[in-house]
Amino acid sequence: MKQAHLIDISAVFFRYYFAPGPSIINDDGWEVYPLLASLRWLVNPDFFNAHITVAAFDESLGTCFRHTLDPEYKANRALPSEDIIYQLSLLKSFCEHMGFVVLAGEEFEADDYIASCTHVLSDALVTIHSRDKDLRQLLASNVIMQDSANGSVWDEARLMTDVGLKPEQIVDFLSLVGDVSDNIEGVPGVGVKTATCLLQHYGSASEIYAAIDAGDVLPVRGAQRIQSALLENKPRLDLNQQLVCLRKDISVSLAPLEFNQDNYLFIDALTQELGIHRPMKKALETLAGLYV
Repeated sequence: MKQAHLIDISAVFFRYYFAPGPSIINDDGWEVYPLLASLRWLVNPDFFNAHITVAAFDESLGTCFRHTLDPEYKANRALPSEDIIYQLSLLKSFCEHMGFVVLAGEEFEADDYIASCTHVLSDALVTIHSRDKDLRQLLASNVIMQDSANGSVWDEARLMTDVGLKPEQIVDFLSLVGDVSDNIEGVPGVGVKTATCLLQHYGSASEIYAAIDAGDVLPVRGAQRIQSALLENKPRLDLNQQLVCLRKDISVSLAPLEFNQDNYLFIDALTQELGIHRPMKKALETLAGLYV
């Protein structure tokens, strides 16, 4: 079975950008350490030996279709600064010359591109490289997640063991509890334990509401208060489900690209131009043994 790697590369970059660490200013006055660290992370033989490797970028802050649904979506995040734009544009060029499929756009987020790729790659063993809990809704018999920071692996079995839920319940779970990082407000009073208990008992949000309509007493502490909150915030929950559910219907071109000697020479020259050739030396030596 062919192997595929789907990388949330913007998340990898921002982990290095916001983490305390060294600073490298190139001759043009730009900070380039997060770019350097991201490139080192990408030089993984598994990515080059796979049938296909996808690098998905986030370029839709403020323009994503979700902002039309809810103007407050991710309103807590600042637009990227010039040094971020500079480094991400270079990172995109590096990814293209490494032979990766690069996906980005103003309407959809990186997670949506990854979701659509899993739909297309149903006949492949897919590894999603991210630590975004939204992506757990994509776990399947052929899809796992590997934390891009610590390497830990999530599959359907671990999700059930550690969280107590199935992948198809993740959208309802996040819709109930909300997501602070995306500025999504959950149902007041419904926390992780309550949401998990309700979904384990009823299976889905729609079944929870069906049970309320049938006169069931919810099997949670403060049942009457939770029931009232659920009924009062049904429009919010419906909106959250649209915000949290990842799109699998984006048309994506996944023709495998080739990492060849010309691309290697381009990368080697660009690292020299950017002033990161020396700290990239070991990674470049690895790359030299990977091109076809």
